[in-house]
Amino acid sequence: MATKPYHHGNLKHEFIEKGLEYIDEHGVESLSMRKLAESIGVSSAAPYAHFKNKEAFLDAITEYVTESLTEALQEAVEACTRNQELLIELGKAYVIFFYENPLYYQFLFGRGKVDIHDYPPFQLYSEVAEQALKEMHKKRLTKATIRKKLIAMWALVHGLAQFALTDGLLDTDKLDSEIAALLCAVDV
Repeated sequence: MATKPYHHGNLKHEFIEKGLEYIDEHGVESLSMRKLAESIGVSSAAPYAHFKNKEAFLDAITEYVTESLTEALQEAVEACTRNQELLIELGKAYVIFFYENPLYYQFLFGRGKVDIHDYPPFQLYSEVAEQALKEMHKKRLTKATIRKKLIAMWALVHGLAQFALTDGLLDTDKLDSEIAALLCAVDV
């Protein structure tokens, strides 16, 4: 009997990426850890070395995607020095992240499991944008106005991410400049 070679590499990451593809193709309801293991070429017990059960696996995917998005936004923050540019770069980072990872967007927001109040990318975006708005407006904005602007800005970048994933709504050949132009058109 021939045995399969030991699976090298980051198996947990591979489960997450293949899991996203599987869910996209078959739906979360029909997710089978056994079939997922089969598709990767490992034993049916292998997923349970990384995930307690199916629900823990789905939580791990959510955590992975959330951390990846937070890192992308943090990189945009660290790369910027001017407040006006910072808001544009944060927005571009958000949209481009999901454009480059459409399965992440569909998984996170298609399931309706994101609580925006505790969502680390939103918290980072809000903190950075609030500080930038205060500095840009010389701290003359009320808390209520800042809150409204933050919600509007987040809704805009979230909507642009959806548009970027919908064929023909944005010019994806010039996505970076198109996003910047759309974000600049909004008065913050």
